[in-house]
Amino acid sequence: MYHKLRSVHKWVGLFACLFLMVISASGFFLAIKGKVDWMRPKTQTGGELSSPDEIVSIASVYSSAFGAGIPDLKEPGDIDRLEYHAEDNIFKVLSKDGYHEVQVDGKTGEVLSTGIRNDQLTEDIHDLSFFAKFWHEWGLPLVGVGLFLLSVSGVIMFFVPVFRRWKHKRKTART
Repeated sequence: MYHKLRSVHKWVGLFACLFLMVISASGFFLAIKGKVDWMRPKTQTGGELSSPDEIVSIASVYSSAFGAGIPDLKEPGDIDRLEYHAEDNIFKVLSKDGYHEVQVDGKTGEVLSTGIRNDQLTEDIHDLSFFAKFWHEWGLPLVGVGLFLLSVSGVIMFFVPVFRRWKHKRKTART
């Protein structure tokens, strides 16, 4: 049985390590995304507000984002999400495709910057959805099960020799 357990541990480990390398490398970049500018565009600052009534309408934000000249951002269906950052008074419009971001001034409705969100690409790689929907929905849970099996089999393989030595020492001490 011990030999079969080692074989299972080896093959599950080989399969899981391929995914773990991708997950750990992308996880590293996600952990440092706030410290490096190439992961996501630097957040701009919008105009100062004296009252919340001065915030531009969502229609104005859409119009500015669609007018920014990004091919992947031409109509409302192209938007993945729209964020309002009150501390900076800007709207961030993120495209579904191409990982584009448009930052719009919350007071004037002008486009402050456009850029690529590499952190979104990295997140899609990290959760395996970049490769295929199947890998995100089924592959990632299988990696979790594989890690559990590796943990259990590794603990067993560690403690079986320890237990055998202890048992042998106890037996020889009696004789």
